[in-house]
Amino acid sequence: MKGLKASELKNKGIKITIGNKDYELKFDMNTFCELEEVYGDINQAFEDLQNRKIKAIRALIYSVIKAEDESVTLKEVGKMLTLNDMERLGTAINEALSMAMPEVSEENMGE
Repeated sequence: MKGLKASELKNKGIKITIGNKDYELKFDMNTFCELEEVYGDINQAFEDLQNRKIKAIRALIYSVIKAEDESVTLKEVGKMLTLNDMERLGTAINEALSMAMPEVSEENMGE
């Protein structure tokens, strides 16, 4: 997934549970906007997500929850998450990224 760009992702998602509530982890415009707002650089955010950086995971989960709950803060989301969640969420994020990635075509192979 090296060099993945936000503009290349498809809008498909998977269900995640945070604090006994289900959310849909998907890469859509709302998630992108929130993630860019928090992170500053959307492509850096995706690079950090692929490297499973905790800051990036928290930012993404915040972006997902914020799409449904305007009042949530980044710190509140940080309190909802535990280190035990990180592996599960990292796996879910990788799965969602895989689902959202474009099909590899012959012309993209040389890039």
